[in-house]
Amino acid sequence: MSEDYAQKTLEKGARLCFYVEYVPVAEGSESLVLSDPQKAGLCSRVEELTQALPGLFIAFPGDEDQYDGCLAAGRGFMHINPWGKVEPCPFAPYSDTDLRYTGLKEALESSFLQKVRENHHLLKEGKGGCALWANREWFLG
Repeated sequence: MSEDYAQKTLEKGARLCFYVEYVPVAEGSESLVLSDPQKAGLCSRVEELTQALPGLFIAFPGDEDQYDGCLAAGRGFMHINPWGKVEPCPFAPYSDTDLRYTGLKEALESSFLQKVRENHHLLKEGKGGCALWANREWFLG
């Protein structure tokens, strides 16, 4: 997270840099999650980089509060897995749409992604970073 590294990345043409927190998606790995002081330090460092350099730096998922919560499912981004499945987020590997059989616009309008977008207000970050993963029961049911 050094300014020198970020500057070199920008010199190579990047304009958007994500600093992705560890998100547990396996039982027993919760101890690897950043502590609250570590998250605060990450967000502070990202803010410093944003002030100092001509790029956009985002700590993900911890920075989502400034964007009105979870950005998954097309609110800010979505994820396409290696098999062409459209997922709300890389930390929520669930899909009802396959790009091999539909276009991207239609995929973004899928009932599953719409349900996640319509209920994003329920996705409050908790321990472990990803609110979507932590609350997966409500959208899988």
